[in-house]
Amino acid sequence: MSKSRSKTPRISKNTAPATKRLIQPEIVIGHHSASPLAPQDEALFRAFQSNLLSLISHELRTPLTGILNALTALEDGETDGALSSGELVKMARQNAQRLHQALVALLDLASLESGTFHARLREVDLIRLVRRWIGTGEPLFKDRGLKAEVIYDESVAPAAVLADTQKLGRVIDLCFQIIAARAEVGSVVDIRISLNTVTLTCNLPEGLFKSWQAAWAESLTGLASGLSSPFSAFAGVLQSEQAFLSRSEEGLGSELLLIHEIMRLHQGKFDCLFDEGCFQVKMSIELPVLSSEEALRAVLTSRAYQVSSELGSVALVLIQVPDDVESNQFREEIRKNLFRTTDAVYPLPSLDRLALVLDDCKPEDAPILMARLSGALDRKLSFATAQCPSDVTDPAGLVAIAESRLLELC
Repeated sequence: MSKSRSKTPRISKNTAPATKRLIQPEIVIGHHSASPLAPQDEALFRAFQSNLLSLISHELRTPLTGILNALTALEDGETDGALSSGELVKMARQNAQRLHQALVALLDLASLESGTFHARLREVDLIRLVRRWIGTGEPLFKDRGLKAEVIYDESVAPAAVLADTQKLGRVIDLCFQIIAARAEVGSVVDIRISLNTVTLTCNLPEGLFKSWQAAWAESLTGLASGLSSPFSAFAGVLQSEQAFLSRSEEGLGSELLLIHEIMRLHQGKFDCLFDEGCFQVKMSIELPVLSSEEALRAVLTSRAYQVSSELGSVALVLIQVPDDVESNQFREEIRKNLFRTTDAVYPLPSLDRLALVLDDCKPEDAPILMARLSGALDRKLSFATAQCPSDVTDPAGLVAIAESRLLELC
């Protein structure tokens, strides 16, 4: 996708009422079917495998050829009397975007296949992130005659969320690609930010709505069927099997699969909602907020992966919230006195604790940090630690070990 500078999209207040949810599909990731494949399913897989390399070659060679042809025509001053130099530049840019999309998708799919597709979760300003990626993706919308408008509700402050900025940006980018290829020309794409959710709404042409809705349903079936199902060959494909094999549509058709894999890493949710009355599609991206225990588990999962694949250690510190201070106030006091931007604090309301996640922290380092915090806050802190990977690597185990050690001290 082009990285050219673009104007900041218009910001407006959220005044429109919520539209009715007509369809809310449920997605199940990671289910594996133990039953053997039927003969017709084996045939489907063989057809897919035989066409995959041809499809990849087609998706790389075709846009590259378009770029070279446009550049050659510009260099030679030949426009065939039909295309101006500006139109040739536009053609080259569109083909470059298509080539870039195909290459990035192939790298993502290769990472999934090798098991190295991972999210490095951090606290993220959701509005700033969405604005950044809207600006990056605006040339794609402009080429398709679309406009992007960011809408937010001033009465609902965006929550601090957990995200890998590159991976989450990839989700937004993939949604843009889906919308740009199918949205009604000249329409406005609404991007609504509310608390921890980003919703992208677009209108589809009447003639395309039914077929696209059917293709989406087939994709959902593929995702829910698991990796051992024949549907998995087309899991996340916003094309029909026939379109995939005949190459009647552009792209590798991996958008939905990649989106759901990224959201799974974030322990978030992704929904596609249809409003048949006005041929409208909504894509909803929901992320965990920092005030939830699910957020802590997501962070610990992310850190555990890094420790297992790289050298290092992560410490989980559970701190007892003092009786004379309110939990949120205590959390802010702790946050203000953390010494590294990579360290983060998460509330555990059900346990009346605060959890510190400390990157690259050896067992002997955590007590030193806590002594500094006690001095900075001028109060004695009751705490206990658990180490990853020396104690355990799974998030629930880390919390349980730290909690048991804290109970012993109390």
